Parts: sequence; C-alpha cells; structure tokens
Amino acid sequence: TRSAVVAYAKQFLGNPYVWGGTTPGVGLDCSGLVQYCYRQAGISIPRTSGAILAAGTIVSNPQPGDICWTSGHVAIYIGGGQMIEAQQTGVPVKVSSVRVTYYVRY
Repeated sequence: TRSAVVAYAKQFLGNPYVWGGTTPGVGLDCSGLVQYCYRQAGISIPRTSGAILAAGTIVSNPQPGDICWTSGHVAIYIGGGQMIEAQQTGVPVKVSSVRVTYYVRY
C-alpha cells in the first residue's frame, strides 16, 4: 500500500503549489498532496501536519510511502534520502532531499 502512495505522488510532480490546495491539477499544498495520495491508496489520514503526526506512528526505519514530518510541513518519503513534496508558493511539486524531524507511518 505504501508503494501505491509513492506511485500516486509521482503522478503529481510539476503540479502547482497552492496554499490550502487539495485538488491535483489545480493546486496542492503539502498536506493536501499527502492526504490525497494516501486516500487514493485507501488510507484515511488527517488534513493538517500536526494531526498527521498525532494520529500516526513515529518510526526510525523509514520505508517508501512513509510521511516525512517537520513542524508545519509533510512530504512523502520515496527512498534513498529523497521525498516528494509540495513545498511553497512558486515551487511546483518536486523531489527533494529529505528534511525531517520524524518519519510517520500509517
């Protein structure tokens, strides 16, 4: 199932960042991207980064599909020290080097 999350996330590379965005093709913010990809894989997660951390399980051995969490930001771990993220206005959804406080698993 986590591999499905990664596959969905890869489809949205290049999509625009929109604060509060939850609609692929129109715009996604960080938690909108993560929540949408998880939902497509059949997993329900909360909408905000704080709630995502609170409801998930913190792990120290990240696997592709886990959530990279830092205060106010979430992304999808894809392996090899990289994540897919909707970072900020003006920057489309992209692959970045991991910046993380916690890895969260559902």
